Amino acid sequence: MLPTLFALNAAYRLAFDNWGLARNQYLQYKTEATRQAAISATRQLLPARNVLWKTYLQDLRAQLASDTNIANYSQTTAYLNLETEINFLDNQDSEFSGITSLAQAKQLSKAWESRLGKSEPLSITARTQILSHRLDQFASRLQPFIDSASPSSTLDLVKQKLGTSTPDLKKRHQLLLDVASLMLQLP
Repeated sequence: MLPTLFALNAAYRLAFDNWGLARNQYLQYKTEATRQAAISATRQLLPARNVLWKTYLQDLRAQLASDTNIANYSQTTAYLNLETEINFLDNQDSEFSGITSLAQAKQLSKAWESRLGKSEPLSITARTQILSHRLDQFASRLQPFIDSASPSSTLDLVKQKLGTSTPDLKKRHQLLLDVASLMLQLP
C-alpha cells in the first residue's frame, strides 16, 4: 500500500503546484481565461487530496483489522469511525467533479478541511491502536527469552552495560537506568 500512497502523494503535489500557479495567475491578471484555469486546477486538486486521504484511511482501516482482529470495543469503534469517514470521502468525489465556480470550490474545500479536524484524530487513534497491538505482540514474543534468562546472563549484561563508556551524558544516564532495571530483575 505504501507505493500507492507515494504515487498518490506525487499526484497531489503536482495538482497542488498546478493549482498554486493557476491561482497566482488569476489573482494577478483577473481574466476569464485565468479564472477558468484556476477552476480547472481546483477541480484537479480537490479530488487528488481527497483520494490521497481516503486511501490512507483505507490502509489504516485494513491494518487495524489485520493486526488487531478488532478484538475490543475501542478497536471496533475506531474501525467503524474509519469506515464512516471513508464513506464521507467517497461522497465528496461527485461534489468535486461538479465545481463550476471558485466560490463553490472554496466552500467545498473549507467543508473538507473542517472535516479533517475530526478525521485526523481518528487516524492517530487507529495508528496508536495498531502500534500498541504490535508492541504487545513483540513483548509476548520476547517473554519466553526473558523467562529463560538465568541470573548469570543478567549479571553479564549488567557488567557489559557498566563497562560501556560514553562521553554523552544522556546515553550514560540511560545505561545506568538500564543497569538499575536489570538489577531489580535479579532474584
